[in-house]
Amino acid sequence: MGLFNRLLKPNITKLESHGDVEALAKLVESDDRRDLRCTAIEALARIGGPAAAEPLVRALSDDDSDVARIAKKVIAGLGLESGTWLIGALGGPGGDAAKDLLLNLGPEAVKLLRGACSDQDEAIRLQALGALVDLDAGLNNDEVRESLFRALLAALGDRSAGCRVLAATRLETLGNAKAGRALASQLKDGDDAVRTACRQALLAIGEPAVPYLLDALQDRNMNSRRLAAELLGEVCGGEAAVDSRRVALLGLIDRASDSNAELAAAVHSALEMIPSDAVIAEQLEWLADQERSDHEDIEEFLTQMLAHGGLRPEFKNRIVERMNALGCHLG
Repeated sequence: MGLFNRLLKPNITKLESHGDVEALAKLVESDDRRDLRCTAIEALARIGGPAAAEPLVRALSDDDSDVARIAKKVIAGLGLESGTWLIGALGGPGGDAAKDLLLNLGPEAVKLLRGACSDQDEAIRLQALGALVDLDAGLNNDEVRESLFRALLAALGDRSAGCRVLAATRLETLGNAKAGRALASQLKDGDDAVRTACRQALLAIGEPAVPYLLDALQDRNMNSRRLAAELLGEVCGGEAAVDSRRVALLGLIDRASDSNAELAAAVHSALEMIPSDAVIAEQLEWLADQERSDHEDIEEFLTQMLAHGGLRPEFKNRIVERMNALGCHLG
């Protein structure tokens, strides 16, 4: 065996000196001895370049853990040279190792990962999104976070439900109000898990999502309208500004008589969650305050509420009497 080693080791040295990447790659992927395969891996690393990176990345998924470990170690020293091949490995057996190596590249990996988020392979897209999330968490870098945010918004429209769920779930963690429009539009998604994830993300955004929820309340899709009604009740039934509650009440009452029983039930439930009596009572108090400059807005809101007819008769009469007493025009 000693003679065998002496004969083969110089051969690897010769292959390296000639830059014979193809022959070294075949040796790495052979069923021969582990030490020779590892020596060939180290030779490929010293040759470097994109051509050497490909067989090295393939070795990340080798059945021999020592071979895979050596491959990972030497690839870490290649930097961006191995980036393209690492992206291609994300969807395979060595995907986790490839992801770790890409993370080691730091911000330099962002462009590669953004591109991978549009790959044809769903597994690669999922791993790339996950890598961007991990990169953002580790670096706390504004540029990385913006790249992640844009990638997640794009992934909301991915053809894979798994990618859409991941995108919505991560957007919930970010809590960026700019995602409100895209998330609300996705309430009509055909996949229940995606709709649920978008719902949770919109709850995390909270009040800034109200305008987009009002748009979704007018969507032709039943799921979109129902979930928007539920969310308006939850968001505006909590700590929300008066303006948000006003527009939510008007939007919901406009749908209160919908012919779809399920939607009508969701709307009425939402209206019960929003303290409409308290909001209107507050508006009437503000209307009596001569120092306020928003009387026209308040009158318009109260008039619209009366016109929709969604209030209890006794409360409606109280509003009419109070507005008449203040000299408001109800015609």
